[in-house]
Amino acid sequence: MVFFKRAAVVVLLMWMSAFGLRALDWQYGELFEIRGIERPQGHPVMPLTRGKYANVRVLGKETFDLLHTCQQKLCKQAAQAGAAEIASWRAARTRPGMWIADVAVDGQWLLTFLIFQTNQKIRFVVPDCIQVLDQDWLSGVEALLQARLTQTEP
Repeated sequence: MVFFKRAAVVVLLMWMSAFGLRALDWQYGELFEIRGIERPQGHPVMPLTRGKYANVRVLGKETFDLLHTCQQKLCKQAAQAGAAEIASWRAARTRPGMWIADVAVDGQWLLTFLIFQTNQKIRFVVPDCIQVLDQDWLSGVEALLQARLTQTEP
């Protein structure tokens, strides 16, 4: 009987932790969705999928406040113009032909893109936790990064 009580308590605790610490997804207009934002102790923690490079950061106070108050599984934020600008650009120290670009979106979000150049081929890598919903917007961001890469090349 004691075994069943303990098993029931363990199952209950696992169920509560699954729903109490559940990840939420965040949709920014029709541009992109951020998946897997954790909430340990009620504080949102952005997903980190590439080791030492932060993938997503909050820039705007409005976004920060919304992120703390939203209690749904999928929170939606209205996008402004979807304006993207390069906030920082640096060459990777670990690999030649690789750059890291932090792209600010409407002053609300900062997304980290990786850029790889091999021979004449260029590849842009969106953070794993981001699902792009608007391919035209992504093409515009890639064009912005391509223009910056052209300025960087010797």
